[in-house]
Amino acid sequence: MKSLNNFLVGILMGVVGQFPGASGSTVAVVFRIYDRLITDFANLKTKLISDFRFVLTVFIGVVLGYVVCAIVLNKAMEDYKVPLYFMFGALILIQIPEIRSYTRTGEKYTVPNWLAFFVSVGIILSIFAIQHLTEFTLDTNWIVMFFAGMIVVVAMIAPGISGSTILLVLGIYEAFTGAIRHFDMSLLVPIALGGIAGALLFTKVIDHFMTVSRRSTDCAIYGLTLGSVIVVFAEAFIGISGTDMILQSVMCAIIGAIGGYALLKAARTYSDENDEC
Repeated sequence: MKSLNNFLVGILMGVVGQFPGASGSTVAVVFRIYDRLITDFANLKTKLISDFRFVLTVFIGVVLGYVVCAIVLNKAMEDYKVPLYFMFGALILIQIPEIRSYTRTGEKYTVPNWLAFFVSVGIILSIFAIQHLTEFTLDTNWIVMFFAGMIVVVAMIAPGISGSTILLVLGIYEAFTGAIRHFDMSLLVPIALGGIAGALLFTKVIDHFMTVSRRSTDCAIYGLTLGSVIVVFAEAFIGISGTDMILQSVMCAIIGAIGGYALLKAARTYSDENDEC
């Protein structure tokens, strides 16, 4: 049962990670498996082997969710982009109080804590600004796809940072999702290699900061997540037009809020079950 739960959490991480403006690692934070994943990848020799079953089930779920969503989401984004932004924005918004609670230790926030929070929010807003103020496009080749894979995995590791948004900024989002939809091995192989490199390198960075400055790291995670909510809703409001779209957006926002609440309840149940084991 635990393996099935981990697999389903992985699928949800993959699905959320595909959506521009959203981060799959936010799901890992809410379900309280984020620390475990980071520790496992950062300490391959001592942790990953002993926790291999957990990592494998989550990984398979992430890949499956990401691939299926890449196939399905492309068409849905063409027809219902703005309502879907409202749905995902509401879904993430509901998680904000839970993620903020991780920063509370009973002590006053320090200058490094506040700095980590505001810098993190600034990073997300800067990515959003660059996306809308520039028209930057890279050529599609194996080197670019290698770094695209690295970007997606690093974004999957860093809560609040959307790999899909960064790919949109670089002008390679369609090429990336197209490679997945059409199983183009000439592009999928460098994507996979980049993803592995990103996971091995960046998890050590996160693990270091979680060890030496845990509260500031939690504040940074909170800032990244809050920033992503702002970006998703800004993207939605920019694109809204017409009464029909407004009604669709309101309905999707309600669905997202309900889904977010259900996700939060499921995460707490999942956490309680793991604590009992």
